[in-house]
Amino acid sequence: MGRVSRFEWMVAFRYLRAKRKQTVISVITVISIFGVAAGVAALIIALAINNGFQTTLQNSLLSATSHVSILERNPAYGIDGWERLIPKLRRLPHVISATPGLYGDVALKGPVRGTGGTLKGVPLGHGAPVPDMLRHLKAGSLAAFNEKRAGEYPIVLGSRLAEQAGVELNSPVTVISYQGELTPLGMIPSLFHFRVAGIFESGLYDLDSAWAFTSLPAAQRVLDLNDVVNTIELRLDDIFDAPQVAKQADQIIGPAL
Repeated sequence: MGRVSRFEWMVAFRYLRAKRKQTVISVITVISIFGVAAGVAALIIALAINNGFQTTLQNSLLSATSHVSILERNPAYGIDGWERLIPKLRRLPHVISATPGLYGDVALKGPVRGTGGTLKGVPLGHGAPVPDMLRHLKAGSLAAFNEKRAGEYPIVLGSRLAEQAGVELNSPVTVISYQGELTPLGMIPSLFHFRVAGIFESGLYDLDSAWAFTSLPAAQRVLDLNDVVNTIELRLDDIFDAPQVAKQADQIIGPAL
């Protein structure tokens, strides 16, 4: 022990082991020690809860999006040359994955009622990264996601979205695309038959009540966009490197996007 430590111990024992006439001082000292200990413990617990809540909220909010998103400049035209951009973006520092995607607004109709939502097509195959939201399946499995029955595509719905559409696991659901067929009678919506392969639950109402996932080819067919993606999503090893990675990605994609 150093001199300061010996002095601190001496002062502590001086007030803890007071004489009988100084009993009140010992009691006050003990109460003070427990008070300081309780205050420090409460502060540590509060900081731990705050940090845990921040991490959980951050992960939940980013489970549907990404750390860096590259979007199409002109709607309905997609990202030009996205196949050649993916390998270059994956080689950037701090980039864990670069995943193409296609999303758009659709209507979903179950056996009883229907609702609106956002359909997102993602590549789910061998070696393809799994979106974070699909890691929290409340029902079903990703194995069924790659199975295609005759005339039906697999789809994974948010738990609230499934309730609003009145469907359960393995239930049929009709996806209605706003990109319909133009006829003399007007625009006729296109109907596509899906089957619920899974139900996810992220814990955030806005995500669970709006998002639906399917394969990238299925989304391209529903939205009537052949071999087109409208986003490339980058996942990083540290979210705080996003501004730096975004600048590097901007140099790769050029002024066309």
